[in-house]
Amino acid sequence: MLMSPLFMAMAEPAVKVINFTADWCPNCRVLNPRLSEALDKIEPDDAVRIDLDLTALRGNENEAERAKMIKAIISQTYDHKVRYLWDWYGGFTGIAVIVAADNGEPLSCLHRNLSANKMGDLIRESLVLAQYSPPGKRRPEGPDCPPPMK
Repeated sequence: MLMSPLFMAMAEPAVKVINFTADWCPNCRVLNPRLSEALDKIEPDDAVRIDLDLTALRGNENEAERAKMIKAIISQTYDHKVRYLWDWYGGFTGIAVIVAADNGEPLSCLHRNLSANKMGDLIRESLVLAQYSPPGKRRPEGPDCPPPMK
């Protein structure tokens, strides 16, 4: 059965939550469960979580292996139209950025100091922005994200 272009376009969620995480990250141990709880209350077709897992980068002294892992993570950012996020936060963990799925535009940021309820509110607000505001003008004042760390 062929899908209509409209149905195919709707198959992608409206927002993606790009989560910079690692097993060794203490902030992630707080952020990740709250993020999971918040996303459990959102329709799965509306939002998807993308983990950029930096666990294996720490302590890896093999330059070739490390470069290969970074290349794979950067490839993942290209796949989700968020290459700029690696320039902003690559190598740092404990932050998640909500982006519009259609163009990767940043909408909001999540961190360990937010409750699961507040994270859910920000995801729902981002859904409205992504679905009803024109690309490039969804957050005229910019997202509530920390400045680039690199």
